[in-house]
Amino acid sequence: MRRILQIGSILLLLAGVSYGRHQAAKDSPPPTKSAPAKGGAPRQQPIPKGGARLLNPASIAARLFRMTPEEREHALEKLPNELARERARKELEWFDGLPKEAQEIQLRRLDHFAQLTPEKRAEVRGLMAEVNALPGPRSAAVRQALYQLQQLTDQQRDNTLQRPAFQARFSVEELRVIRALADAWMGPVQE
Repeated sequence: MRRILQIGSILLLLAGVSYGRHQAAKDSPPPTKSAPAKGGAPRQQPIPKGGARLLNPASIAARLFRMTPEEREHALEKLPNELARERARKELEWFDGLPKEAQEIQLRRLDHFAQLTPEKRAEVRGLMAEVNALPGPRSAAVRQALYQLQQLTDQQRDNTLQRPAFQARFSVEELRVIRALADAWMGPVQE
């Protein structure tokens, strides 16, 4: 009986989250499309698989990306519960399914993150949580912008962030998050 109540509670929670996202999506204005910026990347450039995912660098799976399958499995067996193991396996499956180039981008982001101060890492984790908490269309717009910014040099990224057309696409809070993540986490991956 207890198990049935737990399952029912989970289903009710999922239904509420789904309804809330649907309502938020209806209330959010659609992102505007603009022409390519002079000297910058196209505004609506398609994101490759995994390109705009905001990976939690502190996750267990992120620490396992460079391991062999055998080493991963051994590390997963040491996790305290099945839920943690399942989450890590799903994230590893996602990472393994990425094209090699996208895997390298994620690994470089993790390396960059590891070099940040503990305070800056905590700030980045909080900012990523803010992006994930945005309504679906707004979260997608922010992720799209972050993906585009990561393709640019430092100077191009600064110029893009200063453009009124770019700024008009986002709220003040969204711009704050984009600027901070562009500086701390998403920096250029092309060297």
